[in-house]
Formats: sequence, C-alpha cells, structure tokens
Amino acid sequence: MKQLLLIPAIFFSGNTLANEEGKELHDEACVACHVIEHDDDFYMRENTRMDSLSSLRRQVSMCASNFGVGWFPDEEKAVIDHLNNKYYKLKE
Repeated sequence: MKQLLLIPAIFFSGNTLANEEGKELHDEACVACHVIEHDDDFYMRENTRMDSLSSLRRQVSMCASNFGVGWFPDEEKAVIDHLNNKYYKLKE
C-alpha cells in the first residue's frame, strides 16, 4: 500500500520541479530579450498566437533556436510546460 502512495508523490514532485525549472529558464532567457516587462497580461493579450499546444511548442522552439539559448530538449519542454500551466492551459 505504501508503494502506491509513493508513485503519485514522486510524479507530482517531479512536475513541480520541472515547472520551477521552466520558470527559472524562462526568467533567465526569455524575459531578458524583450523590451517590455513581462507580466501576466503579456501572455494573455487577445491577439496571442498561442491557440494550440503545438503553436506554443513551435514558438518556444523558434525563440530558443533564434536566440541561441542552448537549451536541451527537456529544458525547452520545461519552459513550454511552465508557460502552458501558468497562462494558456492548452490541451494536446
């Protein structure tokens, strides 16, 4: 029974760590490149191009590539997950 309780705890703590890593990477690389200060309104404006998870992946990948941030695939995924969890709530 104890093993069954550990599996969800490990899963959720892993998601939390990935989300924290994504926020950290985002704050270091993404926000620094933009002239305007990023707040929640920046991501939630009406004319956003993020209407699907694939468009969010494409945008993050394009920015990471164009600005040479040097993220590994798992780091890029962490940023995508952070943005999606905090702002977009897009489904697959």
